[in-house]
Amino acid sequence: MLHRTVVGEKRPLSKPRLHALLMEGWSRAIVKLGKGAFADKIGVSVPALDKQLTGSMPGFDVIDAALDVCPTVLDEYLREKGLRLVDQEAVCDTDDASLLIARLLVKLQEAEHPDSPGGRSVTHSELLGMEALIRQLHGASGNWIGQIEALRRPRSVA
Repeated sequence: MLHRTVVGEKRPLSKPRLHALLMEGWSRAIVKLGKGAFADKIGVSVPALDKQLTGSMPGFDVIDAALDVCPTVLDEYLREKGLRLVDQEAVCDTDDASLLIARLLVKLQEAEHPDSPGGRSVTHSELLGMEALIRQLHGASGNWIGQIEALRRPRSVA
């Protein structure tokens, strides 16, 4: 069984801060879907949505509906709490980190080979062909940096 090596701290939020973090997610969903469409999908009217955006706290049923519509709607709130939301069956992007690095290395070596289309220079098409692997590695390395920062963060003594 895995145990955390660093105990997370409780991070109480004031109501205004909680609302502001939630509305960041709301705003992102509105930009993506449009205000009317977002309001319809979460089961509120546009005036009710405007009221929420200006200070009224949505009910949990509305927050739940928003999460169904836009899975990242709670990201800012969760980040503030030191948490993140992942699917129950999600595979961590660092589970096969060595395999990911090896796959990207092979693609990079092929792209930089003298007989490749760009010779020793990586062409646009070769770079685009590596995009998915680069993005996966970027996510994995970002998680590692987050873990390192958490380890270096000063801890309080209870």
